Order: sequence, then structure tokens, then C-alpha cells
Amino acid sequence: MFMFACCVPSCSAQYPDEWPSTEAPPSFEIYGLASGMSTVDPIPRVVINNPAPGQDVGFRPSGFASGTRVGFVWRLANVGLVADLGFHKYADHTGSTSLAPLMLGLRLYSDEHFRTSTFAEGMAGAYRWTQRSTTANFSTVKGIVGIGAGMDIRLTRRLVFRVGEFQLTIPGGGSGLTGSVSSGLAIRF
Repeated sequence: MFMFACCVPSCSAQYPDEWPSTEAPPSFEIYGLASGMSTVDPIPRVVINNPAPGQDVGFRPSGFASGTRVGFVWRLANVGLVADLGFHKYADHTGSTSLAPLMLGLRLYSDEHFRTSTFAEGMAGAYRWTQRSTTANFSTVKGIVGIGAGMDIRLTRRLVFRVGEFQLTIPGGGSGLTGSVSSGLAIRF
């Protein structure tokens, strides 16, 4: 009985009076994520006006393009409008290629349980594709669409750890699917 009387006050201190919180999440979020893409615009031939159309680029990305993403979300309940800007680059001894997408879209959030929530998103926009190699040196702008999903763990009321965000995008020109994975921090205010 003595042990029980000693333990009860310490156990009740773990749970504040307002727990569980029913307060709505903050309306705005900014995030910064480390990111990587499986491929960057995997088409082997492009139209180049100088020196000749249809020239073989001589460089085909075949690795993991590392990069970063930053974004802003305006959230109302479980729906958010997203603006996302990224930069990914792949390079080896034969050349380099980079992809800089700017996408806007809609994000749907799940309810938070035990500080954890998930989301799904659909986005569209444009990206700048740059290629530098011994046979090609150019930049172009194309359209891009994509879907994604992720998981957040709320560390504090304002600070969120984005455990993972996965995206599948279709770059313009029908060049196939490009996958990416990201992780980082978000601040809600």
C-alpha cells in the first residue's frame, strides 16, 4: 500500500490536464527535407538544335540523384495547399544532370494519433532539366505531375519530424516514372 501511495503522484504528473489535446493543428507549415531521386529524366536521346537534332547525349544517369526540397503548406483542418521547390543532381566522370522542380498541389492529412500522422498529396508544375557532358550542354523546362505520401511525428507543438515522404512523378515528354524519397523537419505556425 505504501508503494502504491508513493507511485500515484508521479504517474499522474505524466499526463497534463488537457490531455488528450483537441486543439486544431497550426495553419501554416514550412519544411526542409534531404531528398534523393532514383533517376533524373531517363531519356537516352534529346533534340538539340546545335550542332545536330537527335544527337545522342552520351551520358545516361543511372544512380541516385541527391538533393534537397523546401516547401510551404497552408492548412485548414485536414486539407492543405502545398508549394514545393526542389533541386537534385547526379554526376559521374562522364557528366552531370540536375532537376529543379517547382510544384503546387493538394495534401490530405490523417488525424493525429500518438503524435503520428500521415498524408497523401497530388502535385503538378514544371521543372528545369540541365545536362552537362562532353557531347551535350543544355537546359530545358518541362511539365511534371506526381503523387506522394508520407508520415510525420510531432516532436513539439510546432516542430515536426518528417520520417519519410515518397513521391512518384512523371516528367514531361513521356520519359517514364521518377521516384524520390525525402526526410527532414517541418515547423508549423
